[in-house]
Amino acid sequence: MIHMNSYESVIPPNSANILIVDDSMDGRLLVEILLQDAGYNVQTAESGQVALQMVESSTPDLIILDLMMPKMSGYDVIKILRCRQGLPFIPVLIMTACGYLEDREEAHIDVDGIIYKPIDLEVLLSQVEGLLKKTKKPRLNQYYLGCSA
Repeated sequence: MIHMNSYESVIPPNSANILIVDDSMDGRLLVEILLQDAGYNVQTAESGQVALQMVESSTPDLIILDLMMPKMSGYDVIKILRCRQGLPFIPVLIMTACGYLEDREEAHIDVDGIIYKPIDLEVLLSQVEGLLKKTKKPRLNQYYLGCSA
């Protein structure tokens, strides 16, 4: 079961900083161009490791994260993000070509939205806008047994 979060409204969408994480250059570029054209500030990372370094130096308002990446999967990135005590809440919109995501054990992750590949650009923009209109609320690390207290 994927845990979705509830919020209240605040971030002005076009001033938002969005981090796109995808090992596919074409995938990153497509989403980057779309979001830049919509007026968002966009950064990209080609791996989970690079994304985590970027988040530590400059916290984005939203992360769009591919799940299937080599070395460090999107699942691993989410777990690390959710377990880091000093890191503020960051909404995560996952991108996946995995149509059976709900059936996978890894699907027990704390995310804020899902978009399936091939990406419908209107659906992506709608989800991004919706997530950025929400107030950040603290999240409990209870979903991850691997988090140390």
